[in-house]
Amino acid sequence: MAFVGEAFLSAAVEVLLNRIISCEFQDFFHSKKLDFLPLRKLRITLLSLQAVLNDAEERQITNPAVKEWLDELTQAVFDAEDLLDEINTEALRCKLEANSLSQSTTDQTLLLSNCWSLTELPEDIGNLVNLQHLDNSGTRLNKMPKQIATLQNLQTLSTFVISKPQDGLMVGELKNFPRLQGKLSILKLQNVVDPSEAFQANLKNREQIDELALEWDCGTTEDTQTERLVLEQLQPPANLKKLTIKCYGGTSFPNWLGDPAFDNMVHLRISGCDHCWSLPPLGRLVSLKELYISDMKLVKTVDTEFYGSTSPSFQPFPSLVILSFEGMLGWEEWNMIGGTVIEFPSLSDLSLKNCPKLKGTLPTNCPYPIDFELSGCPLLFAMVCPELKESNLHSSIELQSTSNILNLTISGVTSPASLRDGLPTTLKYLTLRNCKKLEFLPHETLNNYTSLKELTIFNSCHSLTSFTLGCLPVLESLSISGCKNLKSISIAENSSPSLSLLQWLSIRSCPELDSFPAGGLLIPNLTTLAMSSCDKLNSLPVPINTLAPLQTLSIQNLPNLESFAQEGLPIRLRSFTVWSRGSFLTTTIGEWGLQKLTCLSSLRIGGDEILNAFMRMKMPLLPTSLVSLSICNSFGIKCLDGKWLQHLTSLEKLEIQCFRQLEFLPEEGLPSTLSVLTIWKCPSLEVSCSNGGKNWPKISHIPCIIINKEVII
Repeated sequence: MAFVGEAFLSAAVEVLLNRIISCEFQDFFHSKKLDFLPLRKLRITLLSLQAVLNDAEERQITNPAVKEWLDELTQAVFDAEDLLDEINTEALRCKLEANSLSQSTTDQTLLLSNCWSLTELPEDIGNLVNLQHLDNSGTRLNKMPKQIATLQNLQTLSTFVISKPQDGLMVGELKNFPRLQGKLSILKLQNVVDPSEAFQANLKNREQIDELALEWDCGTTEDTQTERLVLEQLQPPANLKKLTIKCYGGTSFPNWLGDPAFDNMVHLRISGCDHCWSLPPLGRLVSLKELYISDMKLVKTVDTEFYGSTSPSFQPFPSLVILSFEGMLGWEEWNMIGGTVIEFPSLSDLSLKNCPKLKGTLPTNCPYPIDFELSGCPLLFAMVCPELKESNLHSSIELQSTSNILNLTISGVTSPASLRDGLPTTLKYLTLRNCKKLEFLPHETLNNYTSLKELTIFNSCHSLTSFTLGCLPVLESLSISGCKNLKSISIAENSSPSLSLLQWLSIRSCPELDSFPAGGLLIPNLTTLAMSSCDKLNSLPVPINTLAPLQTLSIQNLPNLESFAQEGLPIRLRSFTVWSRGSFLTTTIGEWGLQKLTCLSSLRIGGDEILNAFMRMKMPLLPTSLVSLSICNSFGIKCLDGKWLQHLTSLEKLEIQCFRQLEFLPEEGLPSTLSVLTIWKCPSLEVSCSNGGKNWPKISHIPCIIINKEVII
C-alpha cells in the first residue's frame, strides 16, 4: 500500500538541508562576502518541500497526477543538488589554492559526500599532507590526480578511481597508503591492464579494511583472462565484512571468493558479471547474512557448487537471512542438495525477479517463516500453479509444500494461470500484482487460510466476478484495485467473527461493481474505507454513521451513488476525501455533520457541484479542528467565496489544484493561520498570485507559497 518515491525525496531533502547549514558551506559564503538571503530562501524551499511530502502518500493513492508531480519534484531536488555541488567544488578549489601557498595544512578531513557533479579532484590535492580522511562516496569521479598517491597519512578513502597507464594513478599505488582502513571502493578496474598492479596493492594484508567494492564499467571487457587475473590478485583481507563485485568480465570467479576463511563477511553483492558461467561456492561463508545476485545472463544452473559441498555433514549458508536473484535471463534450473540437508536454515526473505527461463525446484524445507517475492518468472510460476492452460510442461512443484512462507508477492504473470492447487496456508500477507489472467483462489479453500491478515489484488484476477467477505477467517486488510470484471461483494454465512477483525477496506477502479448485500456489511472495527472509480456502484457497503471507529474515509468518482451520509459521518473521523463529477451529494451536505467532527484534521474536496454547495451554505460547515484543506478538480469556478473558510482558526495548509478557470481568491482573504499555500495546475490563478499580481496582497503574509512545485516565497 505504501510508495517509496516520497520517502526517497524526503531523505534527499534532508541531505540538502544538512549541507547548507554545514560549517564548510557557511564559511565559504562568509569568505566570498556573498548574500545570505538566497541561501535562506533555499532553506525555506527545502523545508516547504518536506511539508508537502508529508501528505504525498495519500495523494499518490488518490490522485493519478501525483506521479508526474513526484517525478518533477525529484528533478528539482537533483537540480538543487547540482547547484550545491558546484558551490562545494568551488569551495574545495579555493581551499586547495590557499593550501598551495603554504605547501602545508593541518586539515585532516575532506568531505565530498554526494557531490554528484564533481568529476575530478584538483591536481594539487597532494598539498594536503596531513589529510587522513577523504570521503567522496556518492560522487561521479572519472579520475584521480597523480598526487593523491603521496597522501601517506590517509586512513579513509571511500573511492579509488583507476586511471589508464598513461594518465598515472594505478591500483598498485594503494601500497602508498599504509594506514588505509574502513571502506574502499575501487572503480574503473578495466583500466588495469597488468595484473601485477593488482598484486602490488596487497589488499589481503590490509586488515583495517572491512568493506571493498570492486567495479568495472559494464560492457568494457576486452580480455576475460586479464580480468580474471586482476580479480585473483585483488583478494581482500580475510576479516572483510561487506563485498560488492560489479561488471567483472572474467568467465569464472577466483578461488578466494567463497573461501571459508572469510568468516566475518555478512553482506555480498554480485551483479553484471555477464561472462561468468557459474556461481562461486558461497555456501561456505559461515557468517553471510545478505546475498544479492543479479544480471548474470550466462548462468544456466545453480547447483551443488553454489552450496560449497555435497557432504551430508556439511551445512551450507548457516547464517543467510536474505537471498535475492534478479535479472538472471539465462537461468533455467535451481538444484537443491536433497536428503536431510537444509540448504538455507536461517532464511527469512527470498526474492526471485525477472528470471524468465527458471523452472524446477524451490527451497521447501526452510525451518522459519519467510517472505517470498516472485516476479517475472513465468515458467516457475507455471509449475507453482500446474493449471497453466497454454503450457506443455510436465515437471512440477507445489508451492504449498513450502509451508512456512509468511509474505508472498506474485507479479507480472502474463499467461493464463490458476491458484487452484492453493498456496501455503501459513501466509500472512499476499499480494497479486499485474497478473490479469491469473485465477484467484477457489472459494471453498479460503477458510483454510487461517493466518492471512492482508490481501492485495492489483490489476489482477480479471476473471474474478464476486468476492466473498468473511471466508478468510483473520483478514484485517483488503485492497482490490483494477479488478475489471468484479461485479459484487458478498458476505459469507456466520461471518461476524471474521468481519470484526477487518480494519482496512479499499476498492478502486472496479468499473463493473454494482452492489453490496442489501443489509450492508457489518464491519464494526473498520478504521479505513476507500471507494473510488466504480462507475456502476449505487450504494456504499454500510451506512457510514454505523462505523463508529472509522478514522479515514475516501469517496471519489462514484457517479451513480444514490445517497451518502444522510445520517451523518462517524464522529471519530480524522481524514475525509470526497470528490465527484455529479450533483447527487450536494443535497445532503448539510446532513453530514462536518462541523461536529472535532477530530477531523485533514479534508480534501473536489468537483464544481460540491464546492459550490459548500460556498452557498449560510452557516459554517467545516470544523475548526481542520489543519489541512485541499480543494480540487473544478472546471467552472472563477472566484472563491471565503466566508466558509474564515472560522478555520487551526488551518495551516491550503492546497488549490486543477481549477481551470479560477482567477480570484476570496475578497476576505485567507485564514491568517496559514503557513503553506500550494497552487497547482490553475493557469489563471498562477498569474494573479505571482509577486505583483492582483491576488498578491491577499497571500503575501503566508510564509511559504508553492506554485506549480516552485516555491516563490
